Amino acid sequence: MVSSVTVLALDVRFGVRNDAKMIPSLLRCFPNVETLHIKSGKCDLSTGKLNLKFWHDSGTVECVRSCVKRLIFHDFRGDRSELAFLKYFVETASVLKQVVILLSAGSTSAEEVHSKVAKFKRAGEISVALVTGCSDLQGRYKRGSEFPLGDFFFLLKFPSANY
Repeated sequence: MVSSVTVLALDVRFGVRNDAKMIPSLLRCFPNVETLHIKSGKCDLSTGKLNLKFWHDSGTVECVRSCVKRLIFHDFRGDRSELAFLKYFVETASVLKQVVILLSAGSTSAEEVHSKVAKFKRAGEISVALVTGCSDLQGRYKRGSEFPLGDFFFLLKFPSANY
């Protein structure tokens, strides 16, 4: 366990089952993560689509439930496996305050993602930003620097009543 880490970035190919299975195990090693960056990697050959049941069956991840306040999802394409992870995360993370979804170029529309995310159940208030055209932000991810969330242009805010 590495308890001093509060910002963590993971590059995951959600279309590759073994990659996705590593997420809960890795997160258990970092119990105090407050900001989580997830970059959805491209995969040429999918080994299976992951659903919400897959994530619930992986067991409780304490830092997701009680520590993560901010999730930044890079290169979001809107496929079923990514949506299942996002839904699991939003519905499980009890202290989550902000979700930033950086849409992959040429992927699903912001309106389509908005309609799906708005249906997620959530106990507390959460703000969600859908951002497109983020080449500068993608460069920051590669450098490993933390994103100043105040710099983001929040397009959408979802109070708890919308969930």
